[in-house]
Amino acid sequence: MKNALLVFSVVGTGMLYVLFNTRDFGLCAEVCGDWLDKTQNNFLFFPILLAFSVAVYFMKQQVFKSWWKFARIAVPIIFIISTVINLQFHHRSGGLFNMDNMFDLPILILMYTIFIVGSLVQIYRGYRSK
Repeated sequence: MKNALLVFSVVGTGMLYVLFNTRDFGLCAEVCGDWLDKTQNNFLFFPILLAFSVAVYFMKQQVFKSWWKFARIAVPIIFIISTVINLQFHHRSGGLFNMDNMFDLPILILMYTIFIVGSLVQIYRGYRSK
């Protein structure tokens, strides 16, 4: 499972790099347009996941199991919620004083912070349980 998670994180981070540079590489001109701008922010979570995957990869199996109990639930939830936020399914652009998307970034920051703090707590708990 460690190897699969590490590969998943590396592939996701590589996709982030490609999505941010598609216009520079000439892969996507006007065809991708708005869809690309909305979805590339969804992959900002992968470098965080990659950092924790690499850190836990070189630790004992008990630490990985402790962290994985948290991450296997948190990663899909964060990915789904950030997809909904980035594709703006929960609101339309504009609204009262153009404030509909004012809370999108704080919600993403809050979710990423919860994942980081939760991961650190689980890694510490797994390390202490040795």
